Amino acid sequence: MSGTGSRRFLLVRARSWMCALPLEEVEETMRPLPVTPVASAPVFVRGVSLVRGTSAPVVSLGALLSGGAAEPCKGGRFVSLRVPEGRLVIEVDEVRGLSSLEADTLEAVPSLLRETAQGHVQRLGTLDGHLLAVLGSSHLLPREVWDRLARPEGKELS
Repeated sequence: MSGTGSRRFLLVRARSWMCALPLEEVEETMRPLPVTPVASAPVFVRGVSLVRGTSAPVVSLGALLSGGAAEPCKGGRFVSLRVPEGRLVIEVDEVRGLSSLEADTLEAVPSLLRETAQGHVQRLGTLDGHLLAVLGSSHLLPREVWDRLARPEGKELS
């Protein structure tokens, strides 16, 4: 089934994954803030950070996707997401900007959840259903889609 219309996404890179986060879920992007580790937190959770006066859990998107442990991203960015309980932050290596993706393109690229390390997804599901829902509506972008979005509008590669 072919879709119609387009949606706006925030394009981010987490390690080697290029991801499209639904813009309606994004509150803001910012430089990384100090993170306080939390004992017994899952390995993909870096800890908590004070964002605009509110404590927010910080999840490493790269660790979540890889199944590895969270490590600080040098020069990375925080992306604050709206959640019913307040705010949740994901840490990424790079924010590339905003882009509209056509429904047909979205149907052809995998959901972020499909590529996430299964053990982490099960653990995430028990901790935060809203983040699970955001990741379910986010997408991994193959290199050809990423390259197409990185080109200036209407400019073809030679």
